[in-house]
Amino acid sequence: MLRKERLTEAELLSPQDFPVKTFFNAIPDYNFETVIQQMVLGIGSGFNATGCLFPDDLDPHEEKFEGIMFYLHKEEVILDYETFYFYLIKACRIYVGDSSIQKEIVYSLVEKIKEKYIAKK
Repeated sequence: MLRKERLTEAELLSPQDFPVKTFFNAIPDYNFETVIQQMVLGIGSGFNATGCLFPDDLDPHEEKFEGIMFYLHKEEVILDYETFYFYLIKACRIYVGDSSIQKEIVYSLVEKIKEKYIAKK
């Protein structure tokens, strides 16, 4: 059985956000919570040719950016924190489905992300 996509093209705020869709859909179910835990810490991750980077993931010689970068091969998009949060919530809703245990764990992590990146403004 194929798992349901966490993000669809119809949900994208912009066609340029396609790397965001591919990233969230590429995360294996068994690794989803770990990826969200890493996001809380500001650590990006990647799967195959897609991934996300936080500013602190960069080496000192690399050009800094504000927000979160998603990439697919050489295609990149940098999202502000509010847009990132919008997509994160959508992906998490599909991941947790009807599981109350997973819902509690994932949404506590999402709340930490909101506090770190959204509430600080």
